[in-house]
Amino acid sequence: MANDKYGNIDELLSGAGTEEAEGNTPRRSRRPSPALGVMTGDKRPTSVTDGLKADKQKAEKALEEAQQKFEMEKADLLRALEEAKNSGSEGAPIVLTMPVTKQEVTFELRRVDTSLIDVSPENERIQEFLDEISLQDILPSIKKHGQQKPGTLRPTKDGRFELIEGSRRLASVKLAKQEYLALIGDVPDADVRELGIIENKHQDVSPYEKAKAYQKQIERGEYENWTQLGASKGISSSHISRYRACVELDEVFVRILPSPSDMPLSYGETIAQLKKKGERALIGKAQELLDMRKAALSEKTELPDVEEVIKILKSAVRTKVEEPKAWKPVVYKSKDGKTLKHSVTNKGATKFEITGVDDSQLEKILSFLTTTLKVDA
Repeated sequence: MANDKYGNIDELLSGAGTEEAEGNTPRRSRRPSPALGVMTGDKRPTSVTDGLKADKQKAEKALEEAQQKFEMEKADLLRALEEAKNSGSEGAPIVLTMPVTKQEVTFELRRVDTSLIDVSPENERIQEFLDEISLQDILPSIKKHGQQKPGTLRPTKDGRFELIEGSRRLASVKLAKQEYLALIGDVPDADVRELGIIENKHQDVSPYEKAKAYQKQIERGEYENWTQLGASKGISSSHISRYRACVELDEVFVRILPSPSDMPLSYGETIAQLKKKGERALIGKAQELLDMRKAALSEKTELPDVEEVIKILKSAVRTKVEEPKAWKPVVYKSKDGKTLKHSVTNKGATKFEITGVDDSQLEKILSFLTTTLKVDA
């Protein structure tokens, strides 16, 4: 019988792929296909990729459990602290188990002058986006009742502190002109990023901020490229494409939203498509929306939500904007050799080129133009 390049199902099921064929001719062993693992009831991973996925899921589950434990411990201890205040026995140390290193860290609860606090570079949230509009879900309560839930700080140099989690509360406290309530302890470096992630679960960072954080991780060499980052974090290729589009966003398109957290993941791709239809009109409309937002901060007026913002931007590029037409250069000449060349570019800029004039004549021309246009040098 002629050799079958792929063997046959009976041989593979019986393990004959490792035996010798008739005539004592060694038969090359074959690697079972992934489908056979299912057919034979094999529960083990059938590929390296499956094994990595299983390991990743196991690690993620363990980290999630550690994060939940940290949050529960923190909540329990804060309740105990409140009881201690009421009984007059406050001042006992607060001990929390860190989610990554599993170290027990002792914290002190106290209020700190906000001028002494620096936000950790590991914090994904862009602090410049935090204002009275984007913080309207917590700012009124903090102004009225004070900060109730503490953030987390660790001491640094010269009596300063690094904020680990609680940056929205910090921004709100600054606007309310209050001191910052915080748990202060020597948090290990390995736990800093994870504690920031815990905070962001309550008010997620925008796709733009996540994309910028991912880009930093690639630039620091944590990942070779976006493809590797996506594979490691379990992000689909379509979502990676959308994050990459968010990285390219001009900041003005983020600032015109009521809050960066309102941004849909597809926002970067939407803006890129609209730019192709009419970049000039789009940026002009975005600037109008930004001016509206700035006015709303002082006038307390209502702003369009993210869906309305996108509709306004789309309508801006649907409206035909008449582009300036270029003029072919027109040359004027005098008998004594002077020339004036006049043209208009396709961007609407008027150009004059003058030759053969002396300084006094040039000064008269400039005086005429500045007076007519009412402009100053």
